[in-house]
Amino acid sequence: MKSGMSIVLLTTLALALPVSFAAEDPLLDHPGFVDFSGLTAIAGNEPNVEISLKEPLLELITNILRNNDEESAAFVSKLLRVSVNVYENPSLDTALLAMTMSEIAQELDAQRWERVMRVRDVDEHVDVYFRLSDTADIIYGVAIMVAEPGETVLVNIVGDISPSDIGALAARFDIKELQGLDYTAGQTD
Repeated sequence: MKSGMSIVLLTTLALALPVSFAAEDPLLDHPGFVDFSGLTAIAGNEPNVEISLKEPLLELITNILRNNDEESAAFVSKLLRVSVNVYENPSLDTALLAMTMSEIAQELDAQRWERVMRVRDVDEHVDVYFRLSDTADIIYGVAIMVAEPGETVLVNIVGDISPSDIGALAARFDIKELQGLDYTAGQTD
C-alpha cells in the first residue's frame, strides 16, 4: 500500500513539474519568443557557438553601459533575452534544415510576424522576421534562421524595443543599412 501511494505521488509530481517550470518562465509566452527546438534537434549536436543572455545579465550589461553610453544602455535595458546558436557540421542535412525552417517560417507568418528578408538559393536558406505590436510602435522580437552547407545559425532577440531605439543604435554604431529608415511609422504623439 505504501509503495502504491508513493508511485501515485511521484507520478503526480512528475506530471506537475513541467507545467510548473513552464509557468515560471513568462518568456515562453512573450510574443517575441521563438522555439527553435525543431531545428536544434535536426542539428543533432551541441552548438559550436552558444550565446544566451538572459534578463539578469542584460541588466548588468545595461548598468555597465550607463556609465559611458546611455543610448546603448537604453536599448539593452529593453531586451529580455538574446539567444544565438551556431551549429557547424559538414554532415548537416541542409535540405531537412531548410524544410524545417520553412515550417517555422509558416508558423511565424501565421502568428503575424513580419518577414523582412528571405533568401532561397541552392546552397543557402535565410529568413529574418520581426514581431511588431499591433500599432507597429514596439518590436517584440527578431528571429533569424540561416542554413547553408555545414552551418546553421539561429538567433532570437526578445524584448520591447521601440523603432527609435533601433535608429539610435544604428546611428551610434554607424550601421548604414538601418540609417535613414522612418522609425516613427505607426507611432503617435
